[in-house]
Amino acid sequence: MTQGSESLEESCKRGLKAEVPFGYEALLTDGQRQRLDDCRQLGWELQFIRRSLANCPTVIVRDTRERQSWRICDDGTLAPFEGNRG
Repeated sequence: MTQGSESLEESCKRGLKAEVPFGYEALLTDGQRQRLDDCRQLGWELQFIRRSLANCPTVIVRDTRERQSWRICDDGTLAPFEGNRG
C-alpha cells in the first residue's frame, strides 16, 4: 500500500474526521486536560484523539524522545498505547 492510499484509508476509518478536532479541549475530562498540559511541558505531542459515542475520548500522546505512544486515561493517568489508529 502506498503512503497516499494509507492516509486515505485511515481518514475513511475516521469518517473523514480530523486526527485532532478543532475545539478538542471541550471533549476532554479535567484529568485529561491537565495531563495533556503536563505532557506538552515535557515536549510530548498530541498524536490523535479517537472519539466514541459511548465513551470518553481516547487521547493519545507521543513521547518524541522515546518514540512511544501513551493513552491519557479519563482520570489523567498514562497507559502505554500499542493499538492501531483505526
